Amino acid sequence: MPLTRIKKRADYLRVAEAKTVTKTQTVIVQCRYLAKNTDQPLEIRAGFTASRRVGNAVYRNRAKRRLKAWVDQHLEKKVPDSFEGNIDFVFIALTSTVGADFSKLSADLDFGIERCLRLVVSTKSKFTTC
Repeated sequence: MPLTRIKKRADYLRVAEAKTVTKTQTVIVQCRYLAKNTDQPLEIRAGFTASRRVGNAVYRNRAKRRLKAWVDQHLEKKVPDSFEGNIDFVFIALTSTVGADFSKLSADLDFGIERCLRLVVSTKSKFTTC
């Protein structure tokens, strides 16, 4: 499944409405699963956000760059092939995202993604179609 970016505010809001959230010390991971629809190709989408609470523009951009670097390298490997639908992730940077060791950030992202995927699997009856 190819990895693409979420760019529209409406898509961010849809992911937030799904209420599948995992919070760690360095990042908040939100997830939304859409069951397979024959009209649309399967894909993984990722969005990134950092509020002013993280810091000034330099810190917010650094936090998002760190998240994007990890996601570009690892996210496709974390999502099992058994998912037959679209998966949207939103990664919300926290103040600690900027200064954390990359190994700590990586561990938190691993945990957050795995937990979100477990929550999605446990709520199969709530899946919606694209």
